[in-house]
Amino acid sequence: MLNFIIIANPENRRVGFFQEALERCGLAPATVVSYSDLIAFRDSLERFDAPNTIIRFDSPERNFEVDKAIIAAGADVEDASDRQRISAADAVNLEFDKGLILYHRQWYLGWRSLLQRWETQLRSPTMNHPQEIAAMFDKPLCHELFSRHQIPVPRSLGVIKNYDELREQMQNQECDRVFVKLSHGSAASGVVAYQANSRYESAITTVERVRENGQTLLYNSRKIRHYTQREEIADIINILAKEGVQVEEWLPKARLQNCQFDLRVVVINGIAQHVVVRLGKSPMTNLHLGNERGDTEEFLTKVGADNWEKMQQTCEAAAALFPNTLYCGVDLLITPNFQHHAILEINAFGDLLPGIIYKGLDTYTGEVQAMLNRVIS
Repeated sequence: MLNFIIIANPENRRVGFFQEALERCGLAPATVVSYSDLIAFRDSLERFDAPNTIIRFDSPERNFEVDKAIIAAGADVEDASDRQRISAADAVNLEFDKGLILYHRQWYLGWRSLLQRWETQLRSPTMNHPQEIAAMFDKPLCHELFSRHQIPVPRSLGVIKNYDELREQMQNQECDRVFVKLSHGSAASGVVAYQANSRYESAITTVERVRENGQTLLYNSRKIRHYTQREEIADIINILAKEGVQVEEWLPKARLQNCQFDLRVVVINGIAQHVVVRLGKSPMTNLHLGNERGDTEEFLTKVGADNWEKMQQTCEAAAALFPNTLYCGVDLLITPNFQHHAILEINAFGDLLPGIIYKGLDTYTGEVQAMLNRVIS
């Protein structure tokens, strides 16, 4: 009988979904270890060394105290970049300001450092390996990895440090539409769909720009903003670029139900399984932004069985580059002719798809069953 350990913020609904999956599989509830206790050295993974023990890392999302602790953990991590930095003491004393985009690079440095620490404590196998979780949180690294393995991705415009460099790269590479993404962002945080020509420029984004006491603050927002003034756009791009960005060609998407769309595909144990069609009211299709789920059967009919099999194989090939991770979420773009596709992102914690069933199982139950099958085989 397997015993599961889940590392998470205990109040997060992901924990409840996973516990329900264990119950459906006839297993005992998982032991929950909080990120706050691990970060503060009040707990250690070294104590979990009993036979048939499996450790699962889940998202550290939606907990400001944990976010501050992660930023603090990155304060003294060496970094070749010149991103914004804050001392550990000042990080712990940050005041909550909902949606404020701050210290993304330092947060990632802290997150990666903590995952490295916890990796050294492991005495039991994991459902998702700390090293590979860290890699999936690095968009430039993943894009380079996929490109190197001939997995289709949008064209990258390389490293840009500010708005002027972005315009220069777009001109040099004859690309008038790009996505600018925070290198270590998630859930559409700090994403800008930008287009420009000699007469006009436009930025559609989840970012709200606020001027306060002579400085610019950027906030994540569920309300999509549309900026057309160069001063505002340059301000947003410059601030995001200081945290590190991945810039990619903005590819056109296929349409269903009079909306553009992309897919979230969950790969479990090497097999592309659960699928959500995400209909876009804007270039950002994330469901938490108010977008709706589309008709999967309509999509499958339109794309055709052979082409869908190729798309599944692409998702599986991407996941296979992380061999020590049981599951991941892949965001897949389909071109308007339904013939070609490209991977937009890979997400270490992309399995939160309530109500989506594959062969009678939700994502969490599918993951538990996959672990059980591994042990039996």
